[in-house]
Amino acid sequence: MRFLVLILLIFPKLLLAQELFIDSANKEYLYLGGKQDNKQSFMDLKTGAIDWIDNAKLEQMQQIGMLSPTEFWNKLTNNSIGFYASGYEPFWDAKITKNRLQFTNSKKENIAIKIDIKNSNVTYDFVAFFYSKNGVFGLIRNLDKESKCELNIDEPYSIYEIFINYNGKIFEGCAYLDKL
Repeated sequence: MRFLVLILLIFPKLLLAQELFIDSANKEYLYLGGKQDNKQSFMDLKTGAIDWIDNAKLEQMQQIGMLSPTEFWNKLTNNSIGFYASGYEPFWDAKITKNRLQFTNSKKENIAIKIDIKNSNVTYDFVAFFYSKNGVFGLIRNLDKESKCELNIDEPYSIYEIFINYNGKIFEGCAYLDKL
């Protein structure tokens, strides 16, 4: 048991995915990774609402913990939050929920998927693999905290990038978390 505790103290990111914060009013938040207009997206853990918190308030907040990849994904799906994604060359967009991929390229398709959630053994960051029975598969992963993914000025930039293999063609883009 001591060895396990020691390993977790030395390598905490091996089992952890996303940060939990508390503000001065003891309100708890889950960091969602979206950024826009000097604000960042957080989920209020009590209500499930998405709050955009400005940098001044964020500096007053304290990190109180981290969720595992599975705990993170469960909090999102239990509060009707999913990934929205887009890319171009050619233009496409997608919505990824607990068990569905809505993919639009030349036509809109609603595809049943399974999702495997984990931390990368290489970067130790959140990774979601999804796949369908008809050969559509993809990857969503978060970038390091200093990087951002931004393609469309109408969408927030975020820490998530996405790759989708659809009918043998790879679609690359950015993803962000929002209410479904």
